[in-house]
Amino acid sequence: MTQQQYRTEEDLIGALEVPACALYGVQTQRAIALYPLNGEKPLSAYPELLRGLLQVKKLAARINIETGEMEPELGEAIVMATDRLLCDMPASAFPVHAFHGGGGISSNMNVNEVIANLANQQSFDRPLGSYAPVHPNDHVNLNNSTSDVLSTACHLAVIEKWHRLQEELELLASTFDEQGRRWQAVQKISRTCLQDAVEISFADVFGGYASLLKRNQHRLNAAVGELYRVNLGGNIIGRRGDCSDAFFNAVIKGLNRLTGSSRFEHSANLFDASQNHDDLINVSAGLDLLSRALLRIAKDFRLMASGPDTGLGELKLPAVQPGSSAMPGKINPTIPEFLVQCCMQACGRCCSVQMTHDHGELDYTPWQSVVICNLLDIMSVLESGITAFRRHCLAGVQPDIERNERNINTLIPTLIRLKQARGYSFTSRVYKETGGDLEQIRRYLDE
Repeated sequence: MTQQQYRTEEDLIGALEVPACALYGVQTQRAIALYPLNGEKPLSAYPELLRGLLQVKKLAARINIETGEMEPELGEAIVMATDRLLCDMPASAFPVHAFHGGGGISSNMNVNEVIANLANQQSFDRPLGSYAPVHPNDHVNLNNSTSDVLSTACHLAVIEKWHRLQEELELLASTFDEQGRRWQAVQKISRTCLQDAVEISFADVFGGYASLLKRNQHRLNAAVGELYRVNLGGNIIGRRGDCSDAFFNAVIKGLNRLTGSSRFEHSANLFDASQNHDDLINVSAGLDLLSRALLRIAKDFRLMASGPDTGLGELKLPAVQPGSSAMPGKINPTIPEFLVQCCMQACGRCCSVQMTHDHGELDYTPWQSVVICNLLDIMSVLESGITAFRRHCLAGVQPDIERNERNINTLIPTLIRLKQARGYSFTSRVYKETGGDLEQIRRYLDE
């Protein structure tokens, strides 16, 4: 850019050049230089979080108008700017690293500066960077702070994201139920410790998977439900008086009105909410359990479909792509393997989230940016894996009826049937006398 393509702005640290056309300002520009992305994601890559931040700023402006703490003309300009951004969140306007030092201040100020610039431009025909009459700190940040804004936005983001993941989980569980009903007449051999056991139906197998998913969904739904308690109005560290009493008393009612909910309420202890974010970590714990459940299911499919001639061969998975560049005719269980990898990624990110709980000090824990980025990434990668598995694998899976029929008439299931007819001791004696010869054992069943 040439010199004319920049504008000069100042903050507490000093003067800095900002691209002339940028909606953001000097503090955002400073964060861009301090925290290079190097393959990581910017704030704009997390639309749920950005939407949460914008909603909180819109809410604050409305409450400040209602309480008489902000001139209506300025407040309405902020509301109009946030409405415009909620309809179209340009990625170029929110370039800061999604996590950074300072407990999320760069994200908060990025949003403050963009709202102020847009409000001044569209409502007062002022040039970018003027910050008058609407100022990022004096007006957009009035009665709110990075601490309570980011925390509340994190809760809003996870609640929004959970609805989509929950829908995918429900679809996956119902597809397992459908496939169980479709193949309920087909028996397969079960295995304990990877050894032959009793015969069961595919309705039993798929129904068990569906039950596991529903239980995980219920657990997660309860954890997400805890996020309706927020510390908005707790400001810096939860101390009453850092925002006005009028703002504090009105903000929860306003949040419920803004979101169309009736569930939001203040955290029981605002200092606790500043010092800890274990409610978000509890969601990550649920996502970790879900990931491990899904990983187990995907690995089961991979095993049951192994073969075609020398593996278990109990399931026929849809052929979706060639499995080898060197072996013609080879088809791999690529979709279950994709789900396995998605779950591995999710588990690693859950570990990162849970680590933050160990490192909060004194009156404020500054690691919520790591928490929310990873939580949203976890839910995204799980949603992708679940959708692919349901559409391209589970929906078209078929049991190998001939192979399963042969399996349920092998040694262990036959011995179990004899035990049910003649007792454990008799069957043990027969097994010992025959040396496990299947044809001889079958003759005892026919007697």
